[in-house]
Amino acid sequence: MSYPIPIIETRGTHYQVGQQIGIAARDALRAMYAESLAEYGDKWKPLLALSKPFLDKTIEHFPKVVQELQGCAAGVGIPFDDLFLMSVEELLYEEVRGETSPHPSPWKGEGERERKKGCSDLAAAPPATRDGHVWLAHNNDLGKSAYDYLFVTRFRAEGEPEILAVTVGGIFISVGLNNAGIALTGNQLNANDSRVGVPRLLLVRDILAQRNLESALASALHNERASSYNNIISSSDGRIVNVEGSATSAALTWSEEHGGTLAHTNHYLAENMLPFESDHQNIATSATRCERAFDYANKYHGSIDYEICARFVRDHVYEPWSVCKHAGQSVTVFSTLIDLTEQKMWLARGNPCQNEFAPYALT
Repeated sequence: MSYPIPIIETRGTHYQVGQQIGIAARDALRAMYAESLAEYGDKWKPLLALSKPFLDKTIEHFPKVVQELQGCAAGVGIPFDDLFLMSVEELLYEEVRGETSPHPSPWKGEGERERKKGCSDLAAAPPATRDGHVWLAHNNDLGKSAYDYLFVTRFRAEGEPEILAVTVGGIFISVGLNNAGIALTGNQLNANDSRVGVPRLLLVRDILAQRNLESALASALHNERASSYNNIISSSDGRIVNVEGSATSAALTWSEEHGGTLAHTNHYLAENMLPFESDHQNIATSATRCERAFDYANKYHGSIDYEICARFVRDHVYEPWSVCKHAGQSVTVFSTLIDLTEQKMWLARGNPCQNEFAPYALT
């Protein structure tokens, strides 16, 4: 069948997996690299210098992830240090750097760069689901150029579960699931305690390499993380945990505490995490989507399934700041529905209100 998002198949050592990705996604990665160089111009070189301690931390704690990036750089023909910097959101995006970041900004005084990321999530497990399955619904909002850089990558790295993930450039994971019954969805967060450490974008790769929820949670809470997303980690045994994190703190919310459901968008909700919020100007646009996610969790409790999840990601209430987003610096570039119990994933490229879902399955 024809897939709306192309698939990259990999197998071997981490280096070999990365190299296969680099070859398969060469055009997209080179275009992303050129876009980064054009955006940052003469600031790119000082950013490379600032990324060195991030790389040292990643080599120390996640050498296999680094090996995969090294293979990818070789496959695409991009200098490894540049590809690594492309993963360090803590340096590249002012809102991720936070207000009290200890590393100096190469563009200080030029004003905050416009935010180009956002996501909306609904997660449900029994007794909230109609069929007793674990269901996840996720819309991913990115800058419009990302639409051309999307892939579904099948990671078959030695010694790890098989991973099926939606990626940008084939290598940078957004959401996914593995054949050990672990899934990861979630949202961009911006905290004021960003620090030198393992880039959060690379922690995602390790979370999905885990065989159980406890190990995945430990990875999300790694004490050398540079910052954190809001990571929604789900297990096929019916447990789902929302990890609302920053570099130095986190709040855990379990689906069983809320009748089997969780919902989140792009701002902090836990009371102990509110002091870490650094992106106050975008809370209102996130809150509208979050309200709709909670509305679905409550209204359809006990009947959440594929149809309800599909309806949620196509929701236009509070447009233009709706779950299915068409306007602004970020728009919905892909939508994901996951039945973790059956280890199935459906994807729509672009706005799901205008595009059909296609099935992607772990083998």
